[in-house]
Amino acid sequence: MSLHERQDITGRLTLRLHAPDGRVAREQTASNEITPQGRALVAQLFNRDMAATPIARVSQIGLGRNGEKLKAGGTTLNEPIGMTPVRSIEQVPRQPNETRTVLRLTGELAEKEMNGVLQEAGLFTEDGVMYNRVTFAPISKSEQFKLTLVWEITF
Repeated sequence: MSLHERQDITGRLTLRLHAPDGRVAREQTASNEITPQGRALVAQLFNRDMAATPIARVSQIGLGRNGEKLKAGGTTLNEPIGMTPVRSIEQVPRQPNETRTVLRLTGELAEKEMNGVLQEAGLFTEDGVMYNRVTFAPISKSEQFKLTLVWEITF
């Protein structure tokens, strides 16, 4: 048994553009950065002095058009265009000898939702805290496609 364990929290977003016939027309992944507000949110879970304080849960995926780096102290997307609900959250079964936990959050944009060029996304709590943010190669979303967003967070 190792005396050292990786403690970092990581995240990765997979974007799948689905053609009208259901096939995946394009897929790409990008790693995210956790915002200072997101780190504070996790820290609240360990703070017994806040045990009586309700903590808002991640419930939405925000999307935007600006793929530039998050501005220092940024608390929202650079150029937000809309939110879609997180439709499912599941814990991924561990592989043998795996010690880390993976949560998979999934959202979807229908054909008529948030069309245009997308380059950034973030996970948001019910009360608007941006937990993390990712930028990715531009995706041109149109009425011809659905977009599935699969966000995996590893603890």
